[in-house]
Amino acid sequence: MNQRLDRMLGQAPDYYETSAVYTKIQAVQGDEYDSLDEKNADLKEQFRIKTATWGLRYYEESLHIPVDLNDSLDNRRGRVLSRWRSPGNFSAALVKTVCESFVNGQVDVSIDLTTSTVNIKFNGDLGIPSKIADVDEAVENIIHAHLGKQFTYRYLKINEVHEVMSINTLNATRLNNFAPFV
Repeated sequence: MNQRLDRMLGQAPDYYETSAVYTKIQAVQGDEYDSLDEKNADLKEQFRIKTATWGLRYYEESLHIPVDLNDSLDNRRGRVLSRWRSPGNFSAALVKTVCESFVNGQVDVSIDLTTSTVNIKFNGDLGIPSKIADVDEAVENIIHAHLGKQFTYRYLKINEVHEVMSINTLNATRLNNFAPFV
């Protein structure tokens, strides 16, 4: 027997202890209560964008984001978070917040008015972020039409490699962590 059933039977009068029918009814009711508890816990998860699963669809629909059930939950959550955070006036802080919703922080944003460019520098993981297409689209949707955008990525530097990394470590390092030489 489970704890809920034990509590339910413990609250009943003693003469029900020997009734198999009563015990079975209480067991079924206990299972139903357990099922309701699980459904309530799942429902609570849907109230937070970062933990939502099946509930993401409702966030996407209310924010007019196309629902793509084939996309990963992380990508869908990133799109929802960026749209959720972006309804304010345009600023570098807004662009930073939107970009960070996709790449989990470590983004610097500046606006160069002389060149009419929004400069976005990713300081976290090495290389180009995997969600860069989503970041690009989200930034494009919030910056003013006359502004361009420029992304800068973090790559391994000479002082992070030379006499610091062993040959085995270098061989195991993904090539896109090194700056492209074009």
